[in-house]
Amino acid sequence: MSSPPQHGSDFTFPWSVDQQPQNNLIEKLERFYRLSLLRWRFLEACRQAARPRLTQAGAVLDQTMLATALIVVPKVMAGWDRLRPALVSHARALRPFLPLASEEDDVLAADPAWEILAEFQALAPDQQDKAARNLALLWDHFEHMFGGLSGFLAEPAIEQSVYLDKLTTASRRMKLARGSEVAFHYVTVELMRLYVSYLQLRRSDRPALALAANVVALISCGRMATPAITSEVELERAPHAQAA
Repeated sequence: MSSPPQHGSDFTFPWSVDQQPQNNLIEKLERFYRLSLLRWRFLEACRQAARPRLTQAGAVLDQTMLATALIVVPKVMAGWDRLRPALVSHARALRPFLPLASEEDDVLAADPAWEILAEFQALAPDQQDKAARNLALLWDHFEHMFGGLSGFLAEPAIEQSVYLDKLTTASRRMKLARGSEVAFHYVTVELMRLYVSYLQLRRSDRPALALAANVVALISCGRMATPAITSEVELERAPHAQAA
């Protein structure tokens, strides 16, 4: 039968500092340690004895690889120079059927919309909530000023530019807050600036659509979190609905 388990407070070591080991387990461990030490010393002696030969073999191998590289690499480069024109010609012929990246794709991949959306995702949850509420306030102010997107686009170009210039100035000033506890201010203004400017340009590419989808969702969330904005919006919509 096995002995009952000991509680942590009742545990004692099988030997003490002033006494010899009291059981066979400790003696077996000591024998294993001595054998391991002897085996390690033997392997170390073998390694020291073989080191000069390994060093010499390594030097010979390095020289062989270097000589091979000096012979093979020029031949490979010459072969590539011969094949390259034909490969480029075939690639151009197949271009309409292959999804090769174009300069336009590179420009879209570097669009600032992706950067500001990534900065929003990097915000803490409470800062994301603040950005949504502030974005809802900015859009509410935009609707008060222009009566919505159609009203903005109906304004003279100079008026549209003045509004976008104000957002650009605010974004540039708040850019210093990036990475701080008030980074949501910069993210809010930059989202609004890009959203309005893309609407003004009537862009429908992937960055513009992704930005628009996120901004519309954030404005909706911000209005739900700010009942005063929601009630004002409903009050404004009521007369328009009656007139229609």
